[in-house]
Amino acid sequence: MTATILILEDDAGTARLQQRRLERAGYATYWTADATQAWQRLQSGGIDLLLLDQHFDGQPEDGLSFYSRLQASGYDVPVILITGRHDDGLIVRALRAGVKDYIFKSPEYLDYLPEAVHRVLEQVRLQRQLAESQARLAAIVETAFDAIITVDGYHRITTFNPAAERIFATPAAQAIGQPIQIFLPEGWQQQDAATGQSFSLGEMEGRRGDGSRVPLEVSCARVERQGQTFCTLILRDITERKQALEELRAKTEELRQTTRQLWQAARLAGVGELAASIAHELNNPLGTISLRLEGILAKTPPSDSRRKALEIIEAEVERMCRLVANLLQFSRPGNDQFSTVHLAEEVEKTLELFSHHLRKRRIEVQAEYGPDVPTIHADRQQLRQVLLNLLSNAADAMPQGGRLIVRLRRGALEQGAPAVVLEVIDNGIGIPPEHLPQVFDPFFTTKEEGKGTGLGLAICKRIIEQQHHGSITIESQPGHGTTVRIALPVSGQVVNPPGERNASA
Repeated sequence: MTATILILEDDAGTARLQQRRLERAGYATYWTADATQAWQRLQSGGIDLLLLDQHFDGQPEDGLSFYSRLQASGYDVPVILITGRHDDGLIVRALRAGVKDYIFKSPEYLDYLPEAVHRVLEQVRLQRQLAESQARLAAIVETAFDAIITVDGYHRITTFNPAAERIFATPAAQAIGQPIQIFLPEGWQQQDAATGQSFSLGEMEGRRGDGSRVPLEVSCARVERQGQTFCTLILRDITERKQALEELRAKTEELRQTTRQLWQAARLAGVGELAASIAHELNNPLGTISLRLEGILAKTPPSDSRRKALEIIEAEVERMCRLVANLLQFSRPGNDQFSTVHLAEEVEKTLELFSHHLRKRRIEVQAEYGPDVPTIHADRQQLRQVLLNLLSNAADAMPQGGRLIVRLRRGALEQGAPAVVLEVIDNGIGIPPEHLPQVFDPFFTTKEEGKGTGLGLAICKRIIEQQHHGSITIESQPGHGTTVRIALPVSGQVVNPPGERNASA
């Protein structure tokens, strides 16, 4: 397949020369002098390499800065940096940043440009192949359910994977170098000598490090390497309860990973838009875990010391099932997207859903509802998304606990029209003044790397201002806290508030 090269170069003549040389070498090219257009082209996919000019006029950043922003956004595209000035410091910074190659615009640089591109693409291809092969091999050995043990011609252990550590209750560091006979009976090596290259030993009893016995199914493959004979043993614990508990552990880990991925996705799109997917993804492993637990508990007598732990797991699984049901109820939209909404009721429902998270953070919640607050015409699902984003941000701003006030009252929009005003007030770490103008910008975040996407407030602003014709503003003082204020036009109907709450959420 023909590789596609994106050229970001401010000089059209230079870009045409580069295109001509690369296309003559069999590459497809795309040129732009605008960093924004280059960014969009990279987003659309299909780019195999970026040829990046370090200095281009009319742009707010240089090539290396553009590349740093590219990396921060998660784009994994190999880059060759081109500059007209020889700068050793720049070369060092670029290579440390991850740039694959650096080309100085000498009179003859076009002659070896195709070769440099080929070299980088080949390097990337080989690196990916190597990483995939290593990952596959490591996954087979490290995550295999079966124990994998390699022994040399003297029957000394040379490889002892995590599954073997678990089955034999012995650390690898302690097992390696020891004779395999400490774990397997003497009879296996006679079978080894009498059989050929690969064979199955069938069932036999192994011995754990603590002296207890474990029934095993064992197979072996003999390999000759550099004049030495090695035997790789694959051992499976065939204890029914062991198998069931291992499957439960694997499913629990799968559930944890799925939950983390889905909540990360929820930061981008909101709980309302992803609840159906969350329920689907969680219900499958939860169902498997529940069924497996029933089988294990049925076979575990009351006197078994592990029964209490299994009952605790069962109770936690039931709690997670209830949480999934609550999420579905929370996110289910009505027949119409826009309807008459009592905002106080939506605040209460959202606080209830978020209460466990707030309690864990040691955050006290105070909800204040003014009298005769009118209804609004709004999309419930979008409002819930906004409320969850604001509550999540407030909680993140109070890592050591604190106080959260959610206030609802009558007010007015900037043009004087009557409105319902919602204020979310925390006494957390606050936002530096220089960051306040940027808080609604997409991908801007003051959180630690990996803690936020920078899209939450941008989504809130779009929902409130574009979808509901309201306004959203933020006031903050570092060290004292932040107030987010939302104003939404009223629909004309006055409702009574549900009553104030003041509690540790």
